[in-house]
Amino acid sequence: MSALDLLIPTPRLVEVDFVDVSVNPESAWWRVRRGDLTVSPLVAMLFEMRALPERLAGRQPGPVLRRLDDLRSTPEAPGFGVLVDVPPHEVVVGAIGRVWEPVIPFVHAADPEAYRAFAEPGYARVAWAIRVSPRGERGARIEFELRVDATSEEAWHHFQRYFLLIGPGSHFIRHAALAGLVRELGAPDAYENDRPMEGDAFLPESLAQITKGITIAAPPEAIWPWLVQLGCRRAGFYSIDHLDNGGHPSAREIHPEWQNIAVADVLPATPDGDDGFEVLHVLPSRALVLGGLYDIAQERQLPFGAARPERCWHVTWSFVLEPIDATSTRLLTRARAWWPPAEDLHAAWIRPVHHLMQAVQLRHLAARAEGRIARDGWRDIVDGARGAGVIALALLTSFLRGPRSHWGLTEAEAAAARLGDERIPAPRWSWTHAVDIGAPPAEVWPWIAQLGADRGGFYSYQALENLAGCNIHNAEAIHPAEAHREGDALYLHPKMAPMTVVSLAPGHHLLAAAAADPVSVALGRPWVAVTWLFALEPVGADRCRFISRYRCACSDDLATLFAMGPTLLEPVGFAMDRRMLLGVKERAESAARLRETGARTMVEPAVRPGA
Repeated sequence: MSALDLLIPTPRLVEVDFVDVSVNPESAWWRVRRGDLTVSPLVAMLFEMRALPERLAGRQPGPVLRRLDDLRSTPEAPGFGVLVDVPPHEVVVGAIGRVWEPVIPFVHAADPEAYRAFAEPGYARVAWAIRVSPRGERGARIEFELRVDATSEEAWHHFQRYFLLIGPGSHFIRHAALAGLVRELGAPDAYENDRPMEGDAFLPESLAQITKGITIAAPPEAIWPWLVQLGCRRAGFYSIDHLDNGGHPSAREIHPEWQNIAVADVLPATPDGDDGFEVLHVLPSRALVLGGLYDIAQERQLPFGAARPERCWHVTWSFVLEPIDATSTRLLTRARAWWPPAEDLHAAWIRPVHHLMQAVQLRHLAARAEGRIARDGWRDIVDGARGAGVIALALLTSFLRGPRSHWGLTEAEAAAARLGDERIPAPRWSWTHAVDIGAPPAEVWPWIAQLGADRGGFYSYQALENLAGCNIHNAEAIHPAEAHREGDALYLHPKMAPMTVVSLAPGHHLLAAAAADPVSVALGRPWVAVTWLFALEPVGADRCRFISRYRCACSDDLATLFAMGPTLLEPVGFAMDRRMLLGVKERAESAARLRETGARTMVEPAVRPGA
């Protein structure tokens, strides 16, 4: 438990920022405890601006924060003061006041117990801590945590409005101060580039190397699966996809089918072509070393251990996971290269590009391993905007409802009887949509089997689904544990009663239904009955047709007709169902293409020197 936990155990606002530096914890502590924390003239100016209202009111402002020892709260001059000091680990500063007022009325707290016990309505309790902890062999982490609580709801509302205005400046000051400490004390990269690392022995005579690292709040076992699925036509590289993955988005989930790699495997480096990164060394949850020997004149890749041609690039790319504690890991990457003098110009411009791409990759890897990746990326938002356009167009063209009801099929094909029709023999409205897929039913079925808001999503316009509160993540991979079984619930929305999977035949169909309440029907109350069939029909040896058939019947009252009738639901249903069909098609056909291209293995795998 930290000292801050004792002062504000149930905060309404918590914000944490940290940096890692390349000095020992004792040196880092002395710097933050005794040094100037304004770091830059701009930060100092922002602090001075905060004191301006008091100066204009003719009052002498309290001390501007430069060093922690400048902060003192007394009964005569209450304000921010050091409440807890636990060298060389943590120092806590706090204040009680109406911080949203131009000239802040503070209340003095004589000690930590008085601070925690203060409960007079109308005030905010603001406290922040600076902590220093060891990181790795020679480094330290400097962490800043802000906590805020309020003594009444009215005070909290005042603070929320105040923080909307002051929050961006607060973020800037913290980030600028921490960045200044990194510049002054040095980033861990400064010494990490000089130390030996796994993979160096494969290319001992390299002409250049670039080492970068990031501290990730996850154990190595949680980071490793993201690393082993690297590669084009796999999970991507988590960097700038338009530059290194052909514009295809890097994976946002772990793919079980890409978790097994071995020495001599080649991870594709481009969306097309055979060249890639040869797997040189695999130590699960510890180290992954990739490499390549590229013959420039012949435009081909050679086994890493082959003789170097006259014009070539010889490279290694290492990923090393070093646990810091039970919940955090230092991920180090190192690129090493050898090239002939004729490639000096290429080496000059590729170096800054690698710096950029590697930095972005590390940030994105950390976000994935820590579960911070945005639910809806920019592609989802753009796709959702397109979906909104389809819905709007369908709303304006009700006269096309008939043709839309059998999208992908002829009218006669859509009218044919299908499984589940007997449950709603006379629907008020329905659709039967279809799409042809270039994969056999057995390969398409697993995507259908995991449909559901609480499972694999619906492969439709994810941003629109989430705008409606569905909290959906459309699966990128097949997750067998999420496959439906007969009797399971099929959720369309977390707050809606689910449908029930009433019939299921793997590789053939899944039928979900929600029957009308018989009591409501008997008493003339509002009722709704729905069936939704997902069916696969073979079309030749390696193709199939995916059919979605929705049927709805309901009572005649206006509220139910408005909510469940075709006027609003049909345009939305058409757009979302069409996108779902295409989403399954994209996933199944992409998996089929990957299977056909297969994984390439080098004939002469590299042998680690000394092995």
